[in-house]
Amino acid sequence: MFAAEDAAPPAASGAPASAEEGLPATLETALYRLPMGDPSGRVLAVLTLVSAPGWHAYAVGPAESGQSAQAALAAGNSQALVFFPPGVPTPDALEPDKTVLVYEGRTPIFVPLTDAMLAAPALTGRVKVFSCSATSCWPSNLEVNVPLDKAADTAALPPAEAAPWWPVFSALRSAALAMPAAVCPEPAHPGLPRAASQAAAPGPEAAAPAASGQGFPGNLAPRSFTPALEVSSLLKAASLAFLAGFILNFMPCVLPVVSLKLSGLLALCGEEGKVERRRILREHNFFFALGILTYFVVLSVLLGGLGMAWGEMFQSPQLAIVVTAVLFALSLSLFGVFHLPVVDLKISSGGRGHTRRGAFLTGMLTTLLATPCSGPFLGGVLAWTLLQPLHVVTTVFCAIGLGMAAPYGVLAIWPRLVRFLPRPGAWMHGLEKAMAFILAATCLYFLALLPPQRLLPALAALWATALGAYLFGHGANLSHGPLRRAGAAVAALVVAGGGLAFALTYAPPAETGWMPYTPEALERHLGKENVVLDFTADWCPTCKLLERTVLTPPRVAQWASRHRAVFMRVDLTRQTPPAMALLRALGSQSIPVIAFFPAGEKAGSPLVLRDLFTAGQFEQAMDQAFAPPADAAKAAP
Repeated sequence: MFAAEDAAPPAASGAPASAEEGLPATLETALYRLPMGDPSGRVLAVLTLVSAPGWHAYAVGPAESGQSAQAALAAGNSQALVFFPPGVPTPDALEPDKTVLVYEGRTPIFVPLTDAMLAAPALTGRVKVFSCSATSCWPSNLEVNVPLDKAADTAALPPAEAAPWWPVFSALRSAALAMPAAVCPEPAHPGLPRAASQAAAPGPEAAAPAASGQGFPGNLAPRSFTPALEVSSLLKAASLAFLAGFILNFMPCVLPVVSLKLSGLLALCGEEGKVERRRILREHNFFFALGILTYFVVLSVLLGGLGMAWGEMFQSPQLAIVVTAVLFALSLSLFGVFHLPVVDLKISSGGRGHTRRGAFLTGMLTTLLATPCSGPFLGGVLAWTLLQPLHVVTTVFCAIGLGMAAPYGVLAIWPRLVRFLPRPGAWMHGLEKAMAFILAATCLYFLALLPPQRLLPALAALWATALGAYLFGHGANLSHGPLRRAGAAVAALVVAGGGLAFALTYAPPAETGWMPYTPEALERHLGKENVVLDFTADWCPTCKLLERTVLTPPRVAQWASRHRAVFMRVDLTRQTPPAMALLRALGSQSIPVIAFFPAGEKAGSPLVLRDLFTAGQFEQAMDQAFAPPADAAKAAP
């Protein structure tokens, strides 16, 4: 974005920050003279972020991945306003389907200095950036200490307007000045709105989203690819919500249940008289629509009151398991294994399955299945709605419910419209079986939401549900006596309920094989046992990839047993000083890193494995560091 020779600082620049540490990002500092009358002050400090070859730093701004750059700078008692330039959109090296904003090469960061700040001895603080290469990532906390004694002679400083980055700084400054003064009547920085100063100079603990104003101070103006669908008023939100709710009826999560219920209603046309048929159609659709609306009202209270996101409740493994078991039971019912008395979707049931309670519960079930789906228009609607007060959230969600319930409400008011639907026939029973398979496939979707440790208990619950359905279906036959039918129902409930209770109360065992790193723990085992240290962090995508593909629990248990080794995990998410010092002592400044400390006198000479690696490479490194076990050596040809 900026050529190296263009962004090179003048002779007045300071020493590169953190250059001696060998970090993938360093800072060079310089002072420039601003034009007379410039609204941002008399002197401009420029911190040039220098990324090492092959590395890039995540820029400030909205992106699909990455950690935004941050800065916290001050001179004396005055917080500094920091202007980060826009980053370059680039596919993420580790996740190519995502776009990130990056700084490459030399990138100027601008800090206007007020007269009050120039009275201080130095501009101090830190700039924090996350840098990544093709194989690893690393955070850099770059200390800033720019002496301001040379700023006393402003005329001796090089002119800022002659620098190649001047148009970029001018545009960023103009963006800050464009903020309405009425919003911030008391500027904290001469010539610049107060909100811009606060947004651009967060405290040291500010999170990345709060620091977005550093790049575009207080004046971010994101552009939507579909601006007509963006929401800024309740009327537009409710209108789009109604349309989105109507479309939810045709989403893969919902369509099987809706198709079966409509087909069941069609079956009534040949089994009931005209008056009774209309009554059942009107009654069923009314209570079905009421179930949809009730669910959306409850959902709006949960999302608006608890601050949850759309579909977030399915992050609960318990809820996902319950929904999966219900869907599996429904599919077994459609296959004819048993008759489900509460929510019956079988077309062959005729009018028997269309009670008020059944219609209401089916409406709620249908809406529950719609929750993990995100149909058209919902993105923009929910993005605006979930930031509003609770009464607005409830209003918009009621509009979604009305849209979803609209077809059934229309049929409830004008049941004669059912004559426009296809005529009932043998095709409906084929549809029933096809939808049974689709419901079974929907179970796979919900199982995919579960953590790996929960998958086996969930499958056990489904097996118990199948057994319970079989017992109930064969024991509750009307030809049997009431005692036998009651016994079959109790046995089915005990079996299915027991399996479900096991899956819901199952507590996954704690991650085995890994010991958390502490200096004391390492000292206890070092030299006495083989020790494997894994340096990882939550912000390191490569580390997480290795944990899921190479350092899996079965492999770690096997390797630990084979070499009698202690596996210890060093979490650098918060960069504790002892762990950082240990990493530097191993000759590394980035992660992932694996260190193999052999027992005995060679403990002081660990073998280090860096960046991406395979399971085979890990095994070879262990054999080289710890020597192959005796049994393995004898077996070798």
